[in-house]
Amino acid sequence: MKHKSCTLSQTNNGLLVYCEQCKLYHLTFGQFYLELTRKELYYFGRFLKELDSEYWNHKLCDSVLKRKIPIPTQQANLALIVNDEELAELKSLVFFKDTKSKIDLIDFNNSHFNFAKN
Repeated sequence: MKHKSCTLSQTNNGLLVYCEQCKLYHLTFGQFYLELTRKELYYFGRFLKELDSEYWNHKLCDSVLKRKIPIPTQQANLALIVNDEELAELKSLVFFKDTKSKIDLIDFNNSHFNFAKN
């Protein structure tokens, strides 16, 4: 069965697509790919919004790593790492800012999402 998807936002290095068939958001950015539910996208957006890049750049200032800002995953020994420019681009994808988007910005603070409390 063919899945019907809609491109929500796109940058030079990433793409956010929503699939109406599987009800998932597909986020590709650089070398990573995430499948997110609406709730997971919401919380991922909140995480990105609150991520303190200055803290990580200062904490790892003596590191030889080019990318110093970690994005943790559910696997304890695996984190995605980005630099400031990549973080800004990732945020623009998730929040639909400054992208080749055909729809309006999602305001995660005033969203219409209904979440069940577990």
